[in-house]
Amino acid sequence: MGRDSPSSLRHKGTTIPTTTKKEKAQRARLFTPGPVPIADHLRALGSQQPPYCRTREFSGLTHEILEGLGYVFQTAGPVMILTGSGTAAMETVVLNFLSADDKALVINAGTFGQRWCDLCAVHGIPYDELRLEPGADLDLDRLAAALSEGVTVLFTTAHETSTGALFDLEAIGRMTSGRGVLLVADAISTVCADRFLMDDWYVDVAVLSSQKGLALPPGLAFIAMGDHALSRLEGVPPRTLYMNVREYLSNQQRGQMPFTPAIGLFLQLHQRLIDIREMTLDHIIRQHQEKAGEFREALKSLPFDTLSARPSNAMTAVTCDEFDASEIVHTLRTEHAMEVAPNGGELKSRVFRVSHMGEHHPEDLQALVKALEDITARPSLAAESATRGEA
Repeated sequence: MGRDSPSSLRHKGTTIPTTTKKEKAQRARLFTPGPVPIADHLRALGSQQPPYCRTREFSGLTHEILEGLGYVFQTAGPVMILTGSGTAAMETVVLNFLSADDKALVINAGTFGQRWCDLCAVHGIPYDELRLEPGADLDLDRLAAALSEGVTVLFTTAHETSTGALFDLEAIGRMTSGRGVLLVADAISTVCADRFLMDDWYVDVAVLSSQKGLALPPGLAFIAMGDHALSRLEGVPPRTLYMNVREYLSNQQRGQMPFTPAIGLFLQLHQRLIDIREMTLDHIIRQHQEKAGEFREALKSLPFDTLSARPSNAMTAVTCDEFDASEIVHTLRTEHAMEVAPNGGELKSRVFRVSHMGEHHPEDLQALVKALEDITARPSLAAESATRGEA
């Protein structure tokens, strides 16, 4: 690659394919909260031959990525890049910043709050949980009472993706910072969709992954950390090789990873972060807000409601009283080539989820609303759902 700059590394040999109307029609429309629809120019970068990564040019690309991630998280602190899923980043946090001497409190509002509980249990971290009903907002007085009982770490989801609930992380951060409690936030499905000001809100550790608001393929995860987290890092002996935060931060200073990264995803991430800078975070958040608002307005004419008391812009959790939610998910997939997200457990028949993240266009939303109108107009589907409910 010689002396190519990161910019020439990004663009050299790139041919952006044109998507035909027929191809678009054949491609299933995604309204799932990860993976999300990806812009054509980013998908084209993923088709390139990955370059060799142990070069000065790739190090320059990595440094630009790290700077862009700081902007996305709104933090001046370091960000670690991990080849893995969001759960890998969550486990990395538990393994590097906590020990058995800690006492954790988990705000458990659904599937991903439960994941923090599971990780603490697996790794021997004592914890209590503050359990919320699906879609309910957090009672800050209840949280304050729970934090007064010797808690050293608070785990929360900024946005609980299983229910659509968005929590007041700013208020939570004021509470934890005043008590010296380490605040760890799963921000995986809120960054780029909702306001997220890591430093201003006293968030000590935040995790993110590539397939949500960043609108990239799955495979990369990120951990942003502030001074409180970094001071803890020095006191916890390493318990993992691949997910050793200190090793990543040391290698990233020279623009490298301690292990082979997902190189193709790095190229896509680099361009996506450039796009975000050019459009600005405020603009991207406003786009998510507008898409969410338009869909929720359309729902008012349909036999549905929304689950969350305080919803995120990232997605809408739709409740069904007259229909079986899993049947609607199936019918959208098989008859309309549309993917929305089902739910599990007690919400399986009651709730389906519609994402507003990724490369959606007005005609996509119109098509989804029209499909829901058609499905709910069928007496047979309502009857089948009622029969199932009685059974």
